Amino acid sequence: MEKNGSGRKITRRQMVAALGVAGTSALAGCGSTSDSDVGAPSDKDVPAPSVDASDRWELTTPDSKPRLLQEGSAAIVDYTAHGHIVRFEDTQLRERIHRATFEQIDRPFAVAFAGRVDIYPSSLSLATGLKSGEIDSAIRGNLTSAMEEFGVQNVQRSGTMDASDTPAGEFMVVEGEYPVQEISIDGVDIPHSDRSQLTFGGGTLPIKGIAGRWKSDGSILAGGGVYPKENFADSQGVEMSEAISMDINVDLSLQPARREAQILEFVNSISL
Repeated sequence: MEKNGSGRKITRRQMVAALGVAGTSALAGCGSTSDSDVGAPSDKDVPAPSVDASDRWELTTPDSKPRLLQEGSAAIVDYTAHGHIVRFEDTQLRERIHRATFEQIDRPFAVAFAGRVDIYPSSLSLATGLKSGEIDSAIRGNLTSAMEEFGVQNVQRSGTMDASDTPAGEFMVVEGEYPVQEISIDGVDIPHSDRSQLTFGGGTLPIKGIAGRWKSDGSILAGGGVYPKENFADSQGVEMSEAISMDINVDLSLQPARREAQILEFVNSISL
């Protein structure tokens, strides 16, 4: 094998592992290697992956462009990896919660991504090596970093999830908790009560992130998402008299199983 600038030999295993780390970092929205050119706009024509998702998914990266993910050498061949990543948000869910909470909560609750990575020269065929355990570890590690940057706390690895009905076959899983802001509703008018304000929220919302990748006609495709693992509900009691009280309930109806099914449907819609 060829030697790198430090004189250390580069094995194919090390090269594939490094490529996987760089590619996954970009797909998850994190940093990559320290090479000065990595992350720069690519000079290759790597189209964004095609996503035939439902109307609920809105593209949040309309100006995305291919980027250089990794460069190096193997044997006598110099290689570069170039990727194109697009991100989406479930805007219907966001808008519904925004309206239902009197415009007090306005943030993403479910996001998804799709990515394509091409290796040049294509004859190097490194894509077959990107299913290794090292790459699985890179996927999980970088998804964890992406969730932490998103504001999710106490992020932990949570094994894998069967996805035999998707091209990925299996997803890396990470879980964490998102702080739920406390919201106050002023100007309420409750009969037989002097309460004019109600306060809900606080605490945390369990969050789940999944990501997987697969080979497609010589390219590497990837997809996944982040969504609530549990619903969020809260209640507050209001005394109307010494004998009568009432509970006012907040239920965001996040429907975690439905969100997960929508992410899987999104992944199934990804193609070259």
